Amino acid sequence: MSLLDIFSDSSTILLLLNAVLYAKYILSKDLTYKYFAIYLILMAVNQSFVTIFFELEIDNTFLANTFMIAQFILLSLFYYAIFEMQNRRKYILIILIIVSIILGVQYIWTPNLFFNYNTIGIIATSSILISYAITYFFYYIGDKELKLYLVNSGILIYLLGTILIFSIANVGLKIARDIEVALWILNAFIYLVFQVIITTQWFVDRKRKKNIKN
Repeated sequence: MSLLDIFSDSSTILLLLNAVLYAKYILSKDLTYKYFAIYLILMAVNQSFVTIFFELEIDNTFLANTFMIAQFILLSLFYYAIFEMQNRRKYILIILIIVSIILGVQYIWTPNLFFNYNTIGIIATSSILISYAITYFFYYIGDKELKLYLVNSGILIYLLGTILIFSIANVGLKIARDIEVALWILNAFIYLVFQVIITTQWFVDRKRKKNIKN
C-alpha cells in the first residue's frame, strides 16, 4: 500500500467517523453546528461514492465538482451562521448567490467541464472561503468562547493546501510524474490533518460541556 493510499484511506475513515460524531447536530438550533454537520455528512456520502467508483474502475472525476459545489455552499452557510454582524452575513449571502449562478452558467455553457477538474472553480471558491476563515479569526480572536475555532483553523489549512496544489496544476507547466504524485500525497495528508482537527474539536467541545455541567 502506497503512502497516498494510507493517507486517503485514513482520511476517508476519519471523515465517516466525524460525520457520525457530528450527526446529532442536525437537529441543533445552533445553525453553525447544523450546517457543519450537514457538510460533513454530504462530504462523507460523496467520498463513499468516490471510493466505490474507484474500486469499480468507474470514472469519478465528476464527483470532484459535486464536492466543490456542495463544499462552497455549505461552508458559506456555515460562515453566514457563525458571523454575528448582519452586514457580513449580507455579503456572504450575496457572494454565495453570485458565485452559484456563475458556476451554474459555466457548467450549462460547457457541460463537459462537469466531467473534468474545474481548476478555476476550485481555486475561486476556496479563495472565498479562506477569506471568510481569516476574517473570522481577525474579528473574533479575542473571544474566549470562540466557536469551532479548531474547525476554522482546519478549513484554513486544508483550503490553502488545495489552492497551492491546483494553482500549480493550473499553470500548465509539465511537471515530472514523481512531483505530481508528491503533490497528491501532500493533498491527501492535508485533508487527513483537517479530519484530525475536526475530531479534536469534537472532543474539545465535549470536554467543555462536561466542565460547564460540573
